Amino acid sequence: MALPFTDPVLIFASVMVLILLAPILARTLRLPEIVGLIMAGIVVGPHGFGLLARDQTIELLGAVGLLYIMFLAGLEIDLNEVRRNKSHTLLFGLVTFAIPLGMGTALGYWVFGMAVPVAILLASMFSSHTLVTFPIVGKLGLSKTRAVTTTIGGTIITDTLALLLLAVIASATRGQLSTGFWVRLFAFMVVYVVGVIILVPLIGRWFFRTVTADENAQFVFVIALTFLTSWLAHVAGLEPIIGAFLAGITLNNLIPERSLLMTRIHFTGDAIFIPFFLISVGMLVDLSLLLAGTEAWVISIGMIVIALVSKLIAAWASARALGYRRDEGMLIYGLSVNQAAATLAAVLVGFNIGLFNESVITGTIMMIAVTCFVGPLVTQRAGRKVAVIEEQAQFDAASAPHRILIPLESRAGARELLDIAFLLREKSSHEPVYPLRVVSDGHNVEEGVAQSEKILADSVVRAASLGIPVTPLTTVDLNVTNGILRAATENRISAMVLGWNGEVSARTRTFGRHIDSVVDRTRKMVLVNRLVAPLSTAKRIVLMLPPLSEREIGFEEVIGTVKVLANQAGSSLLVLASAETVLAAREYIERSRPTVPTEFQTVGTWKGPVDTLLESVLPSDWLVLMVARRGEVAWQPAFDRLPGRIAAARTDVNLTVVVAPAERWDAQQSTERVVDTSYVQSVFRKDRTLLRANERQVTPLLKAALRREFGADAAQALSRILEVIGHEEPVELAPDVALIHTHVSGVRDSVIYLIVSESPVDVPLASGNPHIIVVLLDPIGQDPALHLRALADIARIVRMPDMVTVFREARRFEDIARAIEERKS
Repeated sequence: MALPFTDPVLIFASVMVLILLAPILARTLRLPEIVGLIMAGIVVGPHGFGLLARDQTIELLGAVGLLYIMFLAGLEIDLNEVRRNKSHTLLFGLVTFAIPLGMGTALGYWVFGMAVPVAILLASMFSSHTLVTFPIVGKLGLSKTRAVTTTIGGTIITDTLALLLLAVIASATRGQLSTGFWVRLFAFMVVYVVGVIILVPLIGRWFFRTVTADENAQFVFVIALTFLTSWLAHVAGLEPIIGAFLAGITLNNLIPERSLLMTRIHFTGDAIFIPFFLISVGMLVDLSLLLAGTEAWVISIGMIVIALVSKLIAAWASARALGYRRDEGMLIYGLSVNQAAATLAAVLVGFNIGLFNESVITGTIMMIAVTCFVGPLVTQRAGRKVAVIEEQAQFDAASAPHRILIPLESRAGARELLDIAFLLREKSSHEPVYPLRVVSDGHNVEEGVAQSEKILADSVVRAASLGIPVTPLTTVDLNVTNGILRAATENRISAMVLGWNGEVSARTRTFGRHIDSVVDRTRKMVLVNRLVAPLSTAKRIVLMLPPLSEREIGFEEVIGTVKVLANQAGSSLLVLASAETVLAAREYIERSRPTVPTEFQTVGTWKGPVDTLLESVLPSDWLVLMVARRGEVAWQPAFDRLPGRIAAARTDVNLTVVVAPAERWDAQQSTERVVDTSYVQSVFRKDRTLLRANERQVTPLLKAALRREFGADAAQALSRILEVIGHEEPVELAPDVALIHTHVSGVRDSVIYLIVSESPVDVPLASGNPHIIVVLLDPIGQDPALHLRALADIARIVRMPDMVTVFREARRFEDIARAIEERKS
């Protein structure tokens, strides 16, 4: 068989065998996989056994692999970290450009005897570097750490400066250095960069939102856009690697890290294109050139030493100046010491215009070979140390849920709910996600179970494609709510992700019968979602924190969860809250991890028109509202209707309502004060209690209860006001119990009335007309904390087991106290 192989099928098969076996052999020898692939290219390439030629096919796929590396670097870089530490990126980029440039110029001028322009062109090769070892940090989970972020940003700065220097020297040598050259160079560069930064996100957001939800089409779109951007960089006078990196940065916020699209992008690059690039680098190495004479040896050794030492000094100096640890400095060195793409561009341009001879070409190839051997070794060793420290320093496990339950009704909307669960799930977690479908018990139960298997099968496939473990659950129950809660208890679920259509009716309390019941009967975090657009299209998360939210037990977990969503979705965060909440919680929100760009905006009142609250919300925002359960410190009756009002007012944005994970206010306070007779009598007084009434109309009941304290005329007027509130804004404290509350003049403290009727009263509640009415009157201008405490006391008593029955059966006020004592004993 003639060598090198010419059959395209055999060539491709040979490369795929190398991609399979080279990493396995490298791991056996305890070498980085990248080194194994480069060595494989040396062995089978034209300067080894000659099995494969470095022809147009290998060059094409190698160039694609290089662009892919730069694209992934931009796609995975933590833009929030870059914004927060942009000075770090700028410092490292300038240092890693200047130090090698100075040392390289001295080498070329004083040692090799080159002219100054030639020496500077030679030095530009040392200044640039290629992120050959980026796949290593990606596999170690370090792509968003500060050291890697700083290195990636610095790479673009130093490579851009080096390539611009190359263009200037080449034009000067050809005699083309004129005013027109400078105008064209910077004009094209500015137009290109600004155009990419503005147009690519707009095109990407439009495509993901309106064109298709098929991940195959999305993948093709991303790849096409990336390589088109790379080609346009070449047209603008820049290297395509700059365009690929810019494409990655501009698409960063549109492709969540834990998405099927990101998985496909990584698989294609890691399995095919990047290995092709590494093998093509190995094919460049010709060890026989070292036998051509001493000049090749001197130049090779000089270039290798300067490349290794100058990048080491730059990494050490930058890490020292930025306050990084020694292992982070070595990780920066391992990433930035590798020479390949820009180096080859510089040496080939210098050779073609007659500035470099073949000895420099030989030295460059040797330098690429040695640096691409040293870089992976240093990166892997330092990366493992950094990974251990980063894992130990990760934020508390409570800040992101680990076991997530996703109740599903049908295939519609299941994908979006799963995406939220994937965003919330910690990357290092081994816990599965739990998609669930509850089948109502009945004569069609077998058919329902079979339908559940089909719905859950889609979830299993989607999770498996992302490498996320999944445990599908099907449960049969007479009641959907009971089935969800039983599954949550049996699997020790820490958070639930529910879907909601955003529709409410006059008899709906907050979300609907099933969701309201789930929220009431669990103490875990519940995320109720009305989703109308792909999550990846959200530019910003707007977090709405009602008054006293910062006092909730689960406040820290809610903040951690929202910031995880913002970080994973690549979004910024805008917090809407009262001035008091901003003052109390701002420091915690800003310093809690993960780090995302956060702004604060104060809200004057939460009881006005909902449009006033939503003035700052844009169509591209993702709205997140934190709410508290009934009886908790931040609960207010008016907030029960707030999610429905927001959903109706803004049908164009995604809405997630986060019910804070916490013990109820009564459970929290149980160690401070036991619910006994004295406690009940401190809330409900005998002279403000009306039992055994027999009236269906609310106004006569209210008048009968109020006239003892306010007099007939005042009671009549106040009763009419309360009647309007009872019909328009009734609050269901519990089934069969309605709360009517308002602020009035003429009282100095909270006044509470308990009214029990033998007939259902005409107050519209979701569960039907109630028999029990609780009236809360607070003085105008009262401290909100006192008002909420009174609400919490009422809810705490009413929601005690069998308390509604006690109220309805009591003939005298003393019967209530007696029943409480009997239950205690």
